[in-house]
Amino acid sequence: MKIKTITSPANEEIKAMRALDMRKERKETGLFLAEGLRHVIEGVDNGWDLVRLAYKPGMLKNADLDRMKEKAELVLEVNDAVLEKLSHKDNPQSVIGVFKQRIHKLEDLSAKRCLVALEQVRDPGNLGTILRTIDAVGGDGVILIDQCCDPFSTEAVRASMGSLFAVPVAMAQRNDFITFAKSFKGTVVGTALNDKTVDYRQVKYEQPVLLVMGNEQAGLTPELQAALPNTVKLPMTGRADSLNLAIATGVMLYKILED
Repeated sequence: MKIKTITSPANEEIKAMRALDMRKERKETGLFLAEGLRHVIEGVDNGWDLVRLAYKPGMLKNADLDRMKEKAELVLEVNDAVLEKLSHKDNPQSVIGVFKQRIHKLEDLSAKRCLVALEQVRDPGNLGTILRTIDAVGGDGVILIDQCCDPFSTEAVRASMGSLFAVPVAMAQRNDFITFAKSFKGTVVGTALNDKTVDYRQVKYEQPVLLVMGNEQAGLTPELQAALPNTVKLPMTGRADSLNLAIATGVMLYKILED
């Protein structure tokens, strides 16, 4: 472990951390930012590689600080000006970590209760909230199908409230996922409107369950709908004709838990 004191926001280490706001930089480096004590502790406790740790001395409990320092490759002691440069919040966090990304392969996922697959999800806030919900119900992981938003973006990491570090994430092309779904040992169900769609309460969700959710605007593609043995809908009885993707996923997950 190395320790540096940095007082200038123009420092090269700080510039490198700030550059991780860009998806291109995250992709090239394989790194991402996590802001706040809860997020960094979750990363450390779940065994993720902590590459950089930036914190303001005197703002953290010694026990928490020692846990993080022990795992960090480089520790940066910084001031308020540096934290403000790194932070995406009006009130900067006292600690910011840089972690190595971790992506799983489809075949590495183990389903005991439920896996959630998301096709072309675009909103990082939705993705982070879904990760948090999967964690809350004890789900087994999430699969991102085709071109999805980055699970390691600042918005997704923040919305996950640390659950990104606890929920395995895999990425797959549509055809590979369809092959995976056809061999899945359990209930496979997606939300969509077509000629075989039934009310979500009419299906028996025998675990493990593979729940497939579509894009915020367009829903599941016709190709994926055709490959699913079950499609369901959430009834809309008021004036609203749709639900937010993260809310709909949460409703489905808690229904699955009932069965």
